[in-house]
Formats: sequence, C-alpha cells, structure tokens
Amino acid sequence: MPEVVFIVIGVQNGLNEIKDALRLKGIEVVDVENYNYPIDAVIYEGNSFQISYVSTNNMPEATMGSRSNYGVLMINSLGKSIAQIEEMLKMRGYSHLF
Repeated sequence: MPEVVFIVIGVQNGLNEIKDALRLKGIEVVDVENYNYPIDAVIYEGNSFQISYVSTNNMPEATMGSRSNYGVLMINSLGKSIAQIEEMLKMRGYSHLF
C-alpha cells in the first residue's frame, strides 16, 4: 500500500476528531480557512465548505519539487471513517467514482 506523501492537509474548522487522528499518524494538519501556503488536500464535511477558502496561495507551483503537478485533493468526510479518509490520502483519490 502506498505511503501518504502529502506534505500539508487542510482540514475544515470543527473537524477536530479528524485533525487529531491525522496528527497521530504523523500527518501535518492545518486549518484550511486560515492557512495561506500550499496544501495538498482539503478535508471538509457535507456541502458547508466554502471553496473560496482554497486560493491560489494554497496551490502548489509547478516548480516546487515533490509538489509538482499536484492539485488540491478535496475529500468530503461526511459518512467516512478515519481509515477511509486515510486510504483516500494514500491513494490520492476516491477509489470508485462510478
């Protein structure tokens, strides 16, 4: 199974259980609403997340080494376990969209 290669995960305010669980796994977690530097994924819940929190400041530049060619993975945590979220981070996506 691939290792988590993301450098910074932005998590929506209020999802403290997810933040704590990811930090215990050694993943760097920031509050996406207040973080103005590149992030590799956003974890939010339901449809209450304001996409405007993800700005060009959060997008990795093409020249940023290991971040090159990454976008920002968006994970809706609604109805998902910590294990499922971690798997999505490892796979860098949802396994079955169709």
